[in-house]
Amino acid sequence: MSPWLRVLREGQQPRARLVCLPHAGGSASFFRPWLAHLPGDIDLLAVQYPGREERFNEAHVPCLATLAEHITQALLALPARPLLLFGHSMGAALAYAVGVQLEAVGRGAAHVFVSAHAPPHRQPPSDLHRQDDATLIADILRQDAQAASLWANPQLRALFLPTLRSDYQAIETWRPAELKRLTAPIDVLLGREDTEVSLEQACAWADLSHHATDIRLFQGDHFYLKQQPRPVIDHLLQRVANLPQEALL
Repeated sequence: MSPWLRVLREGQQPRARLVCLPHAGGSASFFRPWLAHLPGDIDLLAVQYPGREERFNEAHVPCLATLAEHITQALLALPARPLLLFGHSMGAALAYAVGVQLEAVGRGAAHVFVSAHAPPHRQPPSDLHRQDDATLIADILRQDAQAASLWANPQLRALFLPTLRSDYQAIETWRPAELKRLTAPIDVLLGREDTEVSLEQACAWADLSHHATDIRLFQGDHFYLKQQPRPVIDHLLQRVANLPQEALL
């Protein structure tokens, strides 16, 4: 198995494969709690970016297009299965980019879920990756106040800040030359109290799919899915149940 993919559960004859892409600074283990809520016939894999957990000693990749290429190649090496892509925050941009690359070689996802992120053509400009440590950490805490204890620890801050800065650079410098519309449906998931992404921005994902885009709002802020994973997973399962039969073959 590619180091880009962490297998959280893999069965003999899965109905579908759910691949989750974490947020900036996030790791594959962020999605481990989802195992308790998913039925056994859905495989759960999470993308592991370099520079964290078991890949801690590997060089960071501060380019979103390059990240997407590596993830795409890792997925293409797997046996063909109905594929669901779920990306949160930076992972949402990657889910779209990977979805485009997979469709280009005829292995497109059955469904793409983008969570808590604006589409590329509505992403506001920013250069936080160029700012000092205090400014970058302040932005993190604005989105996730629960992380305050981690960033208050000097040793942990020294360990994890380079990873986060690299991820910020990847998403802030991502400017696709061409925006392609996915054949796969796109669902947009958003916390009602998310101050990072407006409903208007979320609605603009409709420009990037040939299907009508479904937008679902959940109670919570930018990390609403950490606070209440069950409603999120229920929505994903509903989508699996509604997939055309040919997508499950």
